[in-house]
This record gives sequence, C-alpha cells and structure tokens, in this order.
Amino acid sequence: MQGILYAFLGTLFTFGITAFGALNVFVVRKSKDHTMESLTLGFAGGVMVAASIWSLLIPGMERAKELGQVSWLVMTVGFLAGVGFLLAADKLIQRKLALKEKKSALMLVIAITAHNIPEGMAVGLAFALAAAQPGDEALWSGAVALTVGIGIQNYPEGMAVALPLIREGTPKPRAFLTGAMSAFVEPVFGVLAAFLAGRALACMPLLLAMAAGAMIYVVVQELIPEAHLDDEDKSGTLGFIVGFIVMMILDVAL
Repeated sequence: MQGILYAFLGTLFTFGITAFGALNVFVVRKSKDHTMESLTLGFAGGVMVAASIWSLLIPGMERAKELGQVSWLVMTVGFLAGVGFLLAADKLIQRKLALKEKKSALMLVIAITAHNIPEGMAVGLAFALAAAQPGDEALWSGAVALTVGIGIQNYPEGMAVALPLIREGTPKPRAFLTGAMSAFVEPVFGVLAAFLAGRALACMPLLLAMAAGAMIYVVVQELIPEAHLDDEDKSGTLGFIVGFIVMMILDVAL
C-alpha cells in the first residue's frame, strides 16, 4: 500500500506541473499573427521530437535490454504500433471533423496523452520498487529524482498542448483544462503500475515505443506542415529548435 500511495503522490505532482505549464494560455494573447502561430507549433514539435528520443526511445531500449528482450525488435514493433494507432485515429477523426485545424489539435492532445501514460507508469514502478525494499535509500532517491525530472519536463508539454488550442480559437479556460487533463493519465496509470508492478515492468519498453511512434506521427503529419517551415519565414523552424533544445536539456540533465 505504501508504494501505491507514493506512486499516487508522485504522479499527482507531475500532473500538477503539466497544469502549471498549461496556465500560460492566460498570459498569451489570442492572435491571428502568422509568426506566433508558426512559433507555437514549431515549439510543440521540437518538444515532442526531443521527448520521443530522450524520454521514450532511449529509456525503452535500455529497459528492454535489462529485461532480456530483443530491444530493437520490441522498440520497432512498439513504434509501428503507435503510428498505426494514430493512423486509425486520424481516419476516424477525419470522418467526424470537417475542419483541419480541429483535427490537428485533437491529434496533438491524443499524442501527448499517450506519451504521458508510460511516464506515469515509470513513476509508479519506481516507487513500488522502492517501497518493496524500504532500506535501500538509492531506490527512494532515484524515484524522487525521476518524479522531479518528469515533472519539470511536463511544464513545456502542458504549454505544447494548450497554446496551439488558443491559436485555433479555443477559449482560454477550455485550452487550459485540455492541456492540464492531458496528464491526468499519469496518476491513473502510475497507481495501476504500482499495483501491478511485476507485470507492468515487462510492458514498459513496448509502451514507451508506442508513445514515441504516436508523437513522431503527429509532428510529421500535423505540426510541421501547420508551422509553415519555408524559406521566407523562419519562425516555425526557430520555434522547433528552441522547443527541441529546451526538452533535450530537461531530459538529459534530469
């Protein structure tokens, strides 16, 4: 029970930081300015690509090796499964929504939410392992460090979901709520992973790869075209670079 409690508190913290990042919608003006749109979408794309590499694919390969799995095979299958899931979701959304901008926003929310599932599970598993060996201070400090690191990197992710919604005319309270709730899956799956610690551990590499595939799909299919990366306007490209660097630093340093 102690592991489940700490898993809940830890993922509640990471959820709160995501909501804090989404609060930026209240200090950003609604604008039809092309430069601001490109910067916002480019930034979101950079955050998602960096998170896919350093938060999902690399840790997934390392975890697969630790579990004795064929890492390249597991990660490839998981990545393609994530892409396949978004392809299916894309076709379903196209049938329901006529406006392209609404479709791209929904795809972004789905991808970030999918990415938050393995993050929540990672925190839950870390605290479950620490609680199973209460005398091991290294496990406890590792779980806390992981929680803080994921929490800090969730700040730009909350922005990455909420700000593009403002660009498309979504009311600020609704954009904030959507950005915040994209991380609601972290407490849910964190507690579930702590409860099913042994079985969830074996699934982590596959889930990490699936989340990466989903995020890369959205970046290539939706964000980059919408950011208008062309020869005349460099704002989308610069936004992507800034988002990538910010997320890379947070992931590598923490």
